[in-house]
Amino acid sequence: MLNKKRISRSKQKYLVKLVSGSFVANSGVGIIEYGVRLLDALKKEKSEFDICETALIKGNVFNMPKHLYKERQAHPKAKESADLTHYLDPGFISFDALFNPLGLRRSTYVVTMHDLDVFKVPTLKGMIKEYNAPHNFLRKPLMVISAPFISLTRMAATSFVMGRAKAAICVSEKTQKEVMERYKVSEARCPIIYPIINDSFKPERSKKSGQKTIVGHISSYLPNKNVRMLIEAFKKTKDKNLELRLYGGQMPYKISDDKRIRYRGFPATEDLPKIMNSFDVFVFPSIWEGFGMPVMEAKKCKVPVITYAKGEITEIVKRNTLQFKDAKDLTRMLDDKEWKSADLDKAANDAKKCDAKYVAKRTLDVYRKVLNENDPSLPRKNGQ
Repeated sequence: MLNKKRISRSKQKYLVKLVSGSFVANSGVGIIEYGVRLLDALKKEKSEFDICETALIKGNVFNMPKHLYKERQAHPKAKESADLTHYLDPGFISFDALFNPLGLRRSTYVVTMHDLDVFKVPTLKGMIKEYNAPHNFLRKPLMVISAPFISLTRMAATSFVMGRAKAAICVSEKTQKEVMERYKVSEARCPIIYPIINDSFKPERSKKSGQKTIVGHISSYLPNKNVRMLIEAFKKTKDKNLELRLYGGQMPYKISDDKRIRYRGFPATEDLPKIMNSFDVFVFPSIWEGFGMPVMEAKKCKVPVITYAKGEITEIVKRNTLQFKDAKDLTRMLDDKEWKSADLDKAANDAKKCDAKYVAKRTLDVYRKVLNENDPSLPRKNGQ
């Protein structure tokens, strides 16, 4: 419900609170970076909304290098009762569902749905097996015990939020389709708004003759990223001038037996455009993704992209990329440099709907629509 204690809607703005696990940049976690970019974009827009944020987790939980970790100062209105709460993932609403169920039922809220991947591992036994796999860097006693519990909690939270949220913003056509089919909701209730790709991603390549041909990858190295297939395929390439550069989370795979493979560690957010432009080709072998922001970043930089043909990735991300069928096919593509025939202008055009201003305006329209259901006095778009 709207905050009835507000004195004058004509003089005071509606308070909208974004809730995420963290709003720290450089986390290397897609959902967290999604929130960081959306928060910054919304604050830049002039509107009838006062945007603030609430981080559920404090501290450097992502094991970032100390020089990259910068905690945001708490917003002065973070503890006030919001007119609308936007949970940036269903998992974040589980905190309220567990500790403040009454307050949650009384609130007006929107949720972002990145994917329904949590339902792809349906049994506790399956979850323990996945998190305890030898190639998984999360293979620690605490994680083996807690990760299945977290997954089960996210399953419950996702079903809970879809029964009560006024709107579910889906980051892709794939996610929207899955949400509509699973929860029998209308298309109008789950609009598609893509994640933001910052303007700092743009073509700035200056290749010198005689340099190595760089194959690049950036990710968190979770099992669904399928990086092991990329590494094994690269090791079988015959071209000695190829070099594989890996950036992102902790490296869980053995790479020391091939000197052409280099793990470069955790990149700073401001360095990502330069890193992306250093690649001759970007390989994204994920088995599934809610969206796939790194691919769109590569497209915006006009860097050719190779994706996994069998990967469940949304259409706009996979479109205008080369696609490999298996590890053997990827090895062949890299040796033959097939990416040189890619239409980079056409691929770059895909990223236009990820523009920060465009995404912010569409998100604000969702807020208006939701609040109009409770308060008809709120100005409607185009005076409607």
